[in-house]
Amino acid sequence: MALSSLPTMRFALPVLLALSLAAAACGPGRGRYGQPAHHAERVTRADVAVDDDQFPSAVRDLLASEPQSKERQQRLTGVVARQMSRVSSRFKAKNRENAVSSFAGAMFLVRAGELTTEMLGPHGYDALKSASDEFAKRGDEGRARAAYEMLMRVAPPKEKADIKGHLDAISAWTRDTAGNGSMQTAGALEAAAVTRLLLEPSVEARDDAVAKTLDFIDKAIQVKTARRARGMQITREEGLEAVRALETGSTVLVAIYLRSGDAHGALAALEKANLKDPQMTRPELMGALKAVVERPDTDRWLELARMLRPGQRGPARGDEEDFGRDSDLLRVASFVSACEAYRLDSTSPEPAAFVATTLVELGMGEAAPAILADSVKAQKDPRIVGFGLAVTIQAMLRALDAEEGDSARRSFKAAEPLLGAADALKGKIQPSPARLYALMGEIEIREGGLDAARKLLDASMERERSGAVLMNLARLDWHAGNTKEALERLKNALVADDVAKDPALRAEVLLITSDITREQGDASAARKPLADALRDLAKARAATESDDRARVERLISRVLDRFGAAKSAEKALERALEAAPRDKRQAAATIGQIVGRAFVRGDLAAAREGLARGQVAELGREDIVYDALWVHLLERQHRDTKDPTAERILVGASDDPRWIGKIAAFGAGKLKASDLVAAAQTPTQKTEALFYAAIDRKVAGDVKGADEGLKQVISSTGLDLVEFGLAREILGGGRAQVGGPVPEVGLP
Repeated sequence: MALSSLPTMRFALPVLLALSLAAAACGPGRGRYGQPAHHAERVTRADVAVDDDQFPSAVRDLLASEPQSKERQQRLTGVVARQMSRVSSRFKAKNRENAVSSFAGAMFLVRAGELTTEMLGPHGYDALKSASDEFAKRGDEGRARAAYEMLMRVAPPKEKADIKGHLDAISAWTRDTAGNGSMQTAGALEAAAVTRLLLEPSVEARDDAVAKTLDFIDKAIQVKTARRARGMQITREEGLEAVRALETGSTVLVAIYLRSGDAHGALAALEKANLKDPQMTRPELMGALKAVVERPDTDRWLELARMLRPGQRGPARGDEEDFGRDSDLLRVASFVSACEAYRLDSTSPEPAAFVATTLVELGMGEAAPAILADSVKAQKDPRIVGFGLAVTIQAMLRALDAEEGDSARRSFKAAEPLLGAADALKGKIQPSPARLYALMGEIEIREGGLDAARKLLDASMERERSGAVLMNLARLDWHAGNTKEALERLKNALVADDVAKDPALRAEVLLITSDITREQGDASAARKPLADALRDLAKARAATESDDRARVERLISRVLDRFGAAKSAEKALERALEAAPRDKRQAAATIGQIVGRAFVRGDLAAAREGLARGQVAELGREDIVYDALWVHLLERQHRDTKDPTAERILVGASDDPRWIGKIAAFGAGKLKASDLVAAAQTPTQKTEALFYAAIDRKVAGDVKGADEGLKQVISSTGLDLVEFGLAREILGGGRAQVGGPVPEVGLP
């Protein structure tokens, strides 16, 4: 169970858009697709399968290739097949939101008529089956239909009748729930067709969306004409749909074609709609389309991308347009337009930024740094380099949230050109390259790659002094037995600027200082850093809110436990829960601390109470299973089977194909401890397995064997795990405390 909570970073595309940098001059137009101003050098071969390591460069090379070319089709096959394999893996890992966004990412790269069965790859069936089931459960008929239509391409013959049944049911559902009036029916059919087109890049889906949108517009024009000519009255619901069709229909029609980068088709459709009602068409949109068709270049495609972004205020309209259910289509059309702008000049920063940030959202974050590399090299602007590093950090954090350490590593590796450019600018970049090295170092600690972590943290320190980095290096030194070096680093960390500004970080440094000192046998000297930490935290708790205060209260609890003030420590955890009641991350961290400390103390009642709170808070499976396991291990130790809650949670999760399922199966008695150890694949999994095998021996009465197992745990590389800390506390016994009295610092 992961212990650390890595920092998050927010960034916004307007940061770069506000730079208003001019794109490189474009040459004269060449045919339908324009002449690229910068011919991006290809890094990967077009005619070979794409593996995970090649994926960042392969995506970049795909977006640099010309529409409808043989090169694009070959590259599209490799990239989409690889992305579909990732979609399948993410569904199997129960990471549904990431899987869904990754599936969308794969399909957004494909344009109408380009999709082939080969492109779906060897894992296409599994990915599409999972996606169609997921959308059907959500009641999202448009996306479900798209997934089922594509599943029909690759499904075994015996399954096709069942898939057709699903498609027929979706069509019937859409008709039956559309509403009573003709406008509501037309609007529902239009929305379903447009939603289908988002994920199904077929000519059939495009033509269906066009037909349904035109019908929607036609009916709205009829309503408008009838009201003017005869004063016809309609219901409010019918009127709202008519207004939606008249105000947004022409833009949606354009977006349907631009979903596939077809500016010519979009212009023709818009001119056709304009003949029916000239007032429907936004003049600026018509002008932007004509400009792209006349001479496609980066600036013109980029202007179209800006114009299509939902929620943007156009010069011809005083207030913001509401596209409602069609907003997702506009976002995709805007993204594809930005991709065309990028293709025509990969050195232009704004389209590169637009594409890169969208790729992060679409589960392809490791490709984002590769997309930004050309503009960073060409512009040599600190703001662009800093933006590139910020996007990379966001991609790495998203990968970490999905527990995909390898994806974070690929993002970091793809950012090497950005890091090189940042180093060349010598300290003018925010966020700094040191931040990126530090983050990757933290990730490696979390993943159990301690040697790699040390190199990364050292590289960070070479670039920028940081108390947080010094603290992590001290942890590595302590783990390696170099306590003198660890204490010296911690001393230096206390005077670093970031530690001085963050009382919680300062408290963590002081806690580690105290723990090392206490382990060396000097309990008296270990009291001072604890007292200092408590004073700082007491001041900080009054000045912080919600998330930060919950973190502060948890640290106060840890310090009070070191003083042996158990009741006061429990009160601090109560305050932590109250500080962020709706934040599941904070709730999970606090409840995990409640159950974990009860586990170390052998307090079954407190552990059960913490587990009950976890259920009330509706914690995710990854958190509640560990809490339930600790409770159940205590129940075995106490020979207490009165409450079946923990066992029920473990049994319910034991069929999960992920590592958490094996943990649950062990807890439920379906997997032996030795088999759990054998099943562990990663360094962190091995640490967890060793811990639970040791506790299993302890429960069985083998105290000596348990202690030997726990010593293996604290000599392993999983020092960022809760289990690592629990093992250290269990082995320390009463020596983990320095004793009272607790300094009076004004705590409630």
